[in-house]
Amino acid sequence: TCSHSTAVVIVDGSSAMLAHARRAIEGAELTDRVRLCHAVLPGVPLPAGACDLVVSNSLLHHLHAPGVMWAEVTRLGRPGAGVAVMDLMRPDTIEEARAIVEHHAAREAEILREDFFRSLCAAFTPDEVRGQLRAAGLAGFDVQGVSDRHMLVWGTLAK
Repeated sequence: TCSHSTAVVIVDGSSAMLAHARRAIEGAELTDRVRLCHAVLPGVPLPAGACDLVVSNSLLHHLHAPGVMWAEVTRLGRPGAGVAVMDLMRPDTIEEARAIVEHHAAREAEILREDFFRSLCAAFTPDEVRGQLRAAGLAGFDVQGVSDRHMLVWGTLAK
């Protein structure tokens, strides 16, 4: 299981991403304050209510059943915990998605550009996320586009 007696627990389903994080944590001499946990949703091996703050970056658009993430956020956060989720935001049209890729990834390898395009197309709209939040009992959360391609979801879990 993942230790939760430290200041920060980083959860990722990718061993490669955790290896990258491990090097950064060791380089910053934070190994006594940060723990890594290899896990996927649902079922992060932390007890219910273990977290004062739940943060997610760029996970939501990968999920076919986004309710799984909102349920895990609710389970992991203690009552009154803060939640911040940053993710891609689906553009209104395919043409807009292509324009975003051209603007932000013009110099990247074609495989990365195509992955970025597919991720934009797979992302949710802010209205879709608001519906997910209502279904999860998190209707009080805020959802806002913060760039041409990102949205931020934030709120506080009920006490």
